[in-house]
Amino acid sequence: MKPNYIISQTTKWLRRFIMAFMLGFSNVLNQETKMIDDTFNKIEQTSDDKKND
Repeated sequence: MKPNYIISQTTKWLRRFIMAFMLGFSNVLNQETKMIDDTFNKIEQTSDDKKND
């Protein structure tokens, strides 16, 4: 095998690994800010069930 081929394949693998790591880290931060900014008081519209007796 040629050294240039090994180096190019290694750099491709490292780039993919770094991009996947960055995307995963970004998703974690996004979920964390959603949880922090999320309001706990939810307004839910309910309707009463009317039974005809």
